[in-house]
Amino acid sequence: MVVRFKAKVVGDIPARRLCVLGGRDENDTILLKIADNDQAVDFVTTKDLKDGELTTVTLRDGVQVWTVDTAMDVEAGQWVSCREDGKVGVRTGNTIENVGFTVEAAKEGQAVRVVRRESFDNAVGLEISRNVVGQDILDRLINLEARVGDEAGEGDA
Repeated sequence: MVVRFKAKVVGDIPARRLCVLGGRDENDTILLKIADNDQAVDFVTTKDLKDGELTTVTLRDGVQVWTVDTAMDVEAGQWVSCREDGKVGVRTGNTIENVGFTVEAAKEGQAVRVVRRESFDNAVGLEISRNVVGQDILDRLINLEARVGDEAGEGDA
């Protein structure tokens, strides 16, 4: 399922940042805000957004591969959560939720691909995070990413 709607941007938000829907303004317009580690993430931006502009948000269900900037170094197959300024970082347990797990390693400030799925089974993530990242698992991740790219793509916001 795909849902598209217009939302008003609150604050300048760079591309590749995690965001949330932040209520409505006095005109009943949906507000779009950058996420932090106290909020459940709704989507990732794919372009720079300016304060006050109206943008189209596209939400898709199922497996997504998001490209997100990192707040710290991350390893391949590592569970990540939202950090400051809508970036991802190593999950610490004091966050609302896991955003997903990384497809590759990345240094602080770099973009990383994160597999995101609303109902993701933690067993796969645990298998990967135990450094059992053998060729079979990497092949499955690559195939999953290829299928997701063919079927869903990324959001427009």
